Amino acid sequence: MGIRVATLDDLPRILELGELLHKESPRWSRLSFNRAKAAHFIAHLILEASGVVFVAEQDGLVVGGIAGMAAAHWSSDDVVAQEVSFFMAPEARGNMVAVRLIAALQAWGELRGARWLTAGTSTGLDPERTAGLYERLGFSRCMIGLEIEYGN
Repeated sequence: MGIRVATLDDLPRILELGELLHKESPRWSRLSFNRAKAAHFIAHLILEASGVVFVAEQDGLVVGGIAGMAAAHWSSDDVVAQEVSFFMAPEARGNMVAVRLIAALQAWGELRGARWLTAGTSTGLDPERTAGLYERLGFSRCMIGLEIEYGN
C-alpha cells in the first residue's frame, strides 16, 4: 500500500470515492452532489501550491485519500492548514491506511510552515471513532460545529 500525491489522472477515482462518501453520509446526502463542481475543486487542490491531495493506492487502485489546503489565516499572516476531505473505500477502512494519509497531510502542513492543522468529521459517519483516531495521533479537540436545517 503506497501513499502518494494525487495527479489529475486520479480525479475520476477520487470523485467516485467522494460521491460514495456523499451518498453514505447521513448529513451530506441531504445535499445534491455536483460532480463537475467537485472535480473543479479537487483539480484546484491538486494543481495549486496552497492545496494538496494524497491518495492511498493498493494493487494500482486508489482506495482512499485526504485533501488539504494551507493559507494565511483570515486575521493573521500566519499560515494554517486544514483537512478539506478524507475519503476511503469501505474495504480500506479500519487499517493503517488512514493513519498514513493523515501523517502525509500533517507533514505537508508542517513543510508549508503552518502553525496548526485542523481536521475533523462532518459526515455524521461514526464521528467519535474518527475523532478518536485523530486524538490517538496527537490532535486535540478545538472546535464544535453546529447547524440548523432549513425546510427547503
